[in-house]
Amino acid sequence: MRYAFVGATLLVMTVGCGGGMVGGEEGEWSPSSPAGTEPGQPPGGTGGNTPGGNTPATLPGCQTDADCQAPMVCNTAAGKCVPPAAKNNGPCDPIEGSDCPVGQLCISGVCMPPPGGCVTNDECPAGFLCVSGVCKPDSNGQLGCLTDTNCPSGQICINGDCKPKGVCNIPHAPDRMKGNWKLDSMLHVRDGLKGFTKGLLSVATTMQSIIDGKFSIKGVPGFLTAVIGGLLQGLIQQYVPPWGTQVIKLLATVDDVIDDTRVVSIETIQPLGNDMYTGSSTWELVEFEYQGVKVSTPPQNIPGLGQVTTTSYSAREVCGVFFIDKHKVKNAIGQIYRWAIEALITGISCSMKDVPCYTTLNAMFNDLIDCPKLASAVAGQSSLPGLDVALLTACQSQKQALVQLLIDELNNLAVNMTYMSLKAKADILNANSMVNGKWYGVLGGTYGNGNFEGTFTGVRVP
Repeated sequence: MRYAFVGATLLVMTVGCGGGMVGGEEGEWSPSSPAGTEPGQPPGGTGGNTPGGNTPATLPGCQTDADCQAPMVCNTAAGKCVPPAAKNNGPCDPIEGSDCPVGQLCISGVCMPPPGGCVTNDECPAGFLCVSGVCKPDSNGQLGCLTDTNCPSGQICINGDCKPKGVCNIPHAPDRMKGNWKLDSMLHVRDGLKGFTKGLLSVATTMQSIIDGKFSIKGVPGFLTAVIGGLLQGLIQQYVPPWGTQVIKLLATVDDVIDDTRVVSIETIQPLGNDMYTGSSTWELVEFEYQGVKVSTPPQNIPGLGQVTTTSYSAREVCGVFFIDKHKVKNAIGQIYRWAIEALITGISCSMKDVPCYTTLNAMFNDLIDCPKLASAVAGQSSLPGLDVALLTACQSQKQALVQLLIDELNNLAVNMTYMSLKAKADILNANSMVNGKWYGVLGGTYGNGNFEGTFTGVRVP
């Protein structure tokens, strides 16, 4: 057994292990999982295997953090650039034994304290979930292992999964993941939202009240309100377009709109040697679907948003699994959801026959009720003088108040949903494909600070 600092992290090398590596944010665990292949066999193909592919590369030395490429930091004792989690912790052998001080565990080659408490997935490494306040390994949807004692006889705990020792003996080129990768992801962001729907539900309730004829009419005595309300209820449905009830339904179930967010991104992966990498991401497409209707666009086409990119991240291959450490999504993520909801609301009209296809909420809601015809119809059934004028004014002002309420709520969404972080793991099928990808995310801001997960596949692109 021998120890070395290579790539972006602290590496512990043992015969047949293929280079067990760690990475992540400071204070985080960094276990990882094998690809689930048969012992000693590559996961679906080696893709660029070379003899001696596990030989450590010569990597940049450092004296301070400033000498390292972000997000790496300098482990001054070793004089090498490593991920934040490996800056101060000592090395250990994840296959043959611990070598850790009493009270610490060997987690993917670095001595770490046992898992403490957590509030969000941000406090756990890629491949781990914050479950009931504790970081726990996620093994194909099941809670995995922490130590060998959690595994059946004859198996050991490797990066959260119980596996035979030989599963890590996968020959491959130490930089085979370098280049550009297109990830097609589905993010289940609704699980990370809190209190998001309250404001939009109030819009749905107000809109339903207006359609039901329950709105105040200035200048009309209170004792006549019920009489006029009865006349409105009998007439108003004739002057409400067919998309009116559909919009109410969408607003009442708006969390279904943002339940699943499809994101297509380009990951730019740069090798640091011996299965260690840095990377960054640019989003190329966002897509939403509601009751069979899809809306999608490049993020830069969304007004006020611009290009969506991420902070740089450390990444690594461990036993046939590719790990992407925590990184943040730049730009106000709420602007994407604001656009999606508005696009789906206006898109309702475009999916109906003999109805104008609206492109803005103002134009759409201006036609929510034909106020002049409604006022004239109600006045024709009443002997109250000036009722048509009073009713027309009330109808128009409350329509405008409704659309302003909706726009305000959507703007609040854009302003207050400001934070998203992601980390991931995926099986390396071969040098050109990743499968079984899983995201571990946190959505933050006024509406968030909650955990969510996602899935993805990846293919190499030019």
